[in-house]
Amino acid sequence: MEQRKARVIIPDHLSFADLGLRRLETGKIEFDWDVIKQICERSERIPLDHLEEGPDDNVVGLILGWYMVIRENGGESDPVAEQLVAEFMEKEPEGDSTDDESGRA
Repeated sequence: MEQRKARVIIPDHLSFADLGLRRLETGKIEFDWDVIKQICERSERIPLDHLEEGPDDNVVGLILGWYMVIRENGGESDPVAEQLVAEFMEKEPEGDSTDDESGRA
């Protein structure tokens, strides 16, 4: 599978809170797709259908990427985003994975 880098542009009028990110009793997350649509329209190489119809990790990756930039710049924390970050960190294997002893993945 080919991976391409995308340049994500968050419109100035949007804030992370506009997502309305929340966790349902089922454990699923819910958010405002219109906010994601606006980001896709302003960004390069991010087709909305890739996020809507692809694996949940696609849109969660976008949301967490945005959130991490906010936190790195001293922005406010979001309890649901913090839960998602913690869950993501639990899934990540410790250290870098490699296919062989050469150190290359």
